[in-house]
Amino acid sequence: MIPTIRIEEPRFSEVAERAVESEIGDGMRLAQACFLEEILGAVFGSITLWYLVSSNASLS
Repeated sequence: MIPTIRIEEPRFSEVAERAVESEIGDGMRLAQACFLEEILGAVFGSITLWYLVSSNASLS
């Protein structure tokens, strides 16, 4: 007689739910990183614009 071992495998719905949860977390991290990059770009752009305006004002 061959012994049988029953292993409970996860259902497809359980796997799909876990995949959706991790994608939401990854997407949120990506959005936060992009937002920080946008802030740095805005700061750099405003400093550059201020430099150009002040340089042109000093030439006048």
